[in-house]
Amino acid sequence: MKKFKSLSIIIIATMSMISCATEKTPNKGVYLEDASIDKYYNVEITDSLKSPMLENEGYSLHNSAKVIWPASIDGTVPTDLQREILLTAFDDSVSTTLNEALESFSKTGYGLKKEDIKKLTETDSAKANAGEIMQSVSVEMTRANDKMLVFSIFIQNNFAGAAHGMYSAWFVTYDRIGKNVVTLDKLFTDKEKLRKLLESQRRKDLKEQGIDYDDYMIDKFPISESFCIEGSNISFTYQPYDIASYAEGMQTVSLSYYDMNQAGILTPYAKKLLE
Repeated sequence: MKKFKSLSIIIIATMSMISCATEKTPNKGVYLEDASIDKYYNVEITDSLKSPMLENEGYSLHNSAKVIWPASIDGTVPTDLQREILLTAFDDSVSTTLNEALESFSKTGYGLKKEDIKKLTETDSAKANAGEIMQSVSVEMTRANDKMLVFSIFIQNNFAGAAHGMYSAWFVTYDRIGKNVVTLDKLFTDKEKLRKLLESQRRKDLKEQGIDYDDYMIDKFPISESFCIEGSNISFTYQPYDIASYAEGMQTVSLSYYDMNQAGILTPYAKKLLE
């Protein structure tokens, strides 16, 4: 990976502490960095990806990102959390720093691979070609307490000539006490029982909305990898097309601690985390 040089990345060097740390406990607290990028490129792509609707138009890449970055948590650099954010936000398992990830992200577009790009020329919004391939990423810290931190990731993208754009929402939860990223495997003992519980709750939600489940539901209800801990409950976010049409947008299925505990699917770790 080349050394990052772009001036469009702005790192705020002064870190902000957002917990009740005092001068006597300097290692207690959450220190964040703020980074952003907004890049335009005119791009030549392979003919197979060009839209017939834009036969006479050139293509451009417009990639932007705003990232709240966990630089230090309680005196430790949260490497696992940082890597998970890069993987979730930018599908990047290679970069070791935020700067590297942003540089790599700035030169790719929604649905594009390196072999799809013939030529890439940096430009600005005024000189960008009309056929825009856009991707936007936002990373924020949306929950913080003594036990855990939750980072939300919102992604928007559009490929010029497509019927509509796409968007998705993801969450990365960090256990401050255990100093690890919270995963489904750490929370649940039986994925099939979890799937059935989610399906049952979805049936209840649809019934309350007056919607016929059999006409509406897909064959086998999935488990969403996008989940967020809300107190003692866990909410699962489903992206457009996962369990509903694009027009209906993202859907959420929330499970209560009581129902999960009654189903016998919570690990001892999960019970302690959700107390």
